[in-house]
Amino acid sequence: MRLTSLLIGTTLALSAPIASHAKDSLEPAVIMQTADTKVGLNGLVCDFCSIALNKTFKKNDAVAATHVDLDTKELSIVFKDGQSLDDETITKLVKKAGYSVTEITHKPDLKVETKAE
Repeated sequence: MRLTSLLIGTTLALSAPIASHAKDSLEPAVIMQTADTKVGLNGLVCDFCSIALNKTFKKNDAVAATHVDLDTKELSIVFKDGQSLDDETITKLVKKAGYSVTEITHKPDLKVETKAE
């Protein structure tokens, strides 16, 4: 009985951090399928490129998750509820990371706020 309790306790203790971490991050396939905005990119060549872009965008409060697909040279962005970024801001963030934008497409139902001049 003690061995069973020990095994159950150990299993629960080891799985708790994994379960809580899973809630905080989405799988790349989920991000790509549910992306609110997709950004075509120039200049991507390696994993370090995707790391730089992901870090740059995840610093923005409106962004919930990102994924860079090196094969398609596309950045997928999932926004927090009620949030979005306008094309100008997205382009500035991409340039800040050292790359350029080829196109930006938003989900049809996404309300994109434009900056007031």
